[in-house]
Amino acid sequence: MRGIGTAATVTIAFAAATRVFTAGLLWTSVDVASSLAADLVALAVQVVAGVLFIAWMRQARLNADAITSKHQHRYTNMWVVVGWIVPFANLFIPYAVMQDIWRGSDRTQPMVGLQKRPQSRLVTAWWITFIGSNALGVGAGRSAVDDMALLYTVSALGLAGAGVLAARMIKQVVEMQELVPVGES
Repeated sequence: MRGIGTAATVTIAFAAATRVFTAGLLWTSVDVASSLAADLVALAVQVVAGVLFIAWMRQARLNADAITSKHQHRYTNMWVVVGWIVPFANLFIPYAVMQDIWRGSDRTQPMVGLQKRPQSRLVTAWWITFIGSNALGVGAGRSAVDDMALLYTVSALGLAGAGVLAARMIKQVVEMQELVPVGES
């Protein structure tokens, strides 16, 4: 769990760095081919980061199922992966699954039902930043050339922020899941 989390975190950081680099190219280069090539590399790295993050998320969900009954989760295990792929559902299912993983990993409230536990503000901040960054990225691709560099830069910085939040989220979920409650050994 910790290994795949570290791999996901490093790749997410690299994906954010490639997006920031591409944004820099848009400001300094008139060569559209260079910007396009850098954008394709950034996209490829983002796909790898996404696959690693989903692999980590799947393992975290399986661990959360062992900590808190899987019957308390809003979505079945298949939605950990499918939720990212189905159009429109991918705007809310990954967030709901991640909130359930967070709550299911919390061993401090064993007698409280999963849905009655507080939601994580960290997960919410990550999701809003991630979705906002991607929306700006789509908007940048469809904007006038004059606005493209600005929108892409804000999107890249948003992705970097989402990456920092994801790294914190991964670290905290791993720590919660590895925590052995008092009285257990």
